Amino acid sequence: MQVPDLAEENLLSLIQETALFLWKEWPRNMEAVLLDLKDGFSLRGECPHCRHDAVFIQVTSVFSQFVKATNSGAMRRLIVGMRCQGCLQCILGIALHVDGVPLFTYEAHYPLGKPDDTVAEEIPDHIRPDFREAFRCFWVNAYNATAEMCRRAVEASCLDLGAPEKDVLEAQIDWLEQQRKITPFLRDVAHKVRLGGNRGAHPGIASPVARAGSAPTATVQSASVVTRDHAKAILKFATEFFHHVYVVPKQLDKYDFSKPKAVKP
Repeated sequence: MQVPDLAEENLLSLIQETALFLWKEWPRNMEAVLLDLKDGFSLRGECPHCRHDAVFIQVTSVFSQFVKATNSGAMRRLIVGMRCQGCLQCILGIALHVDGVPLFTYEAHYPLGKPDDTVAEEIPDHIRPDFREAFRCFWVNAYNATAEMCRRAVEASCLDLGAPEKDVLEAQIDWLEQQRKITPFLRDVAHKVRLGGNRGAHPGIASPVARAGSAPTATVQSASVVTRDHAKAILKFATEFFHHVYVVPKQLDKYDFSKPKAVKP
């Protein structure tokens, strides 16, 4: 086993601590699997490169870092280069192991990947970037921003469909339904996105909280924040809106079943 000098160990620790701070809330769908008790483990989970479920096998020597003493033995952090057996791209895998115990515990891997901001190609070019940005905001837990970008994308769609530019978004959505450019169902969906975006864009009103027998000493926000569940729902509503407004019509144009398929002689 190769043991780095003190400077290398400090550098590795700094990189790990910095990465854990920057990406502490990002998804880490990984599991460490025992191969042998001599620092031998593999990882399995979603590959950050190809985004498929994969197995990662060690391709470098292991750097072992002492963590703490336990009743069963010394706990060590094992850091090793690993390769996805699907796309053959590499990651840095990190697991914890107690000497002599037949168990490896996944701790982290880098890179963690990137957000999937893929949206339907049928959505117009000037609307698609805003909607893609909404997915990227969701990935980094920026839920207020997620809601705002979905609202922005729907507003751009309303203008694309001919809604009056001087009207507020609420009136634009109603105008589209009145002109039968969208259905009542899609009107309701668009209003959900609009209201969610409004919540993300505007802070709540702070009201004083008084303790018994004393003057107000604290404040609370009266309006609810945009939570992860809210942001996820807003993304789904916006996706549904764009699917019906842009994707389905273009798919209907693409597939014409009114004429029989030509038969080759």
